[in-house]
Amino acid sequence: MSLRFRALGGVLLCATLGVGCASSAYRTATAADRDLSKRANQALEEAGLDTHRLEARAYRGVVVLLGEAESREILDAQQRVLSLPGVVRVNNMVLSGGPSASSGFSRAKRAPIVARAQTAE
Repeated sequence: MSLRFRALGGVLLCATLGVGCASSAYRTATAADRDLSKRANQALEEAGLDTHRLEARAYRGVVVLLGEAESREILDAQQRVLSLPGVVRVNNMVLSGGPSASSGFSRAKRAPIVARAQTAE
């Protein structure tokens, strides 16, 4: 076998092994995201929040709260999810009909609350 074919074979072998490692890391990260999403939604349910109106989805330790809830429920959900191990940050993308808790100004009905909370490190 010529040196050229051996080099090509080595490159193909490295590329194949590299793809296998990358897909394994992807599967691990995806499984961790699913687990964190499940734990966050369980925490919301255990807190008595309506999980048909409020949902948590995780990606790499960042949990996004989605749905519709009152300001009080949103703050409770955020605190519950922030207390979970593995949560780096919580982003609220929840629709609320109440006044803004942080500003005191009224919002249009069903306006999204956009807030970011980060765990203390």
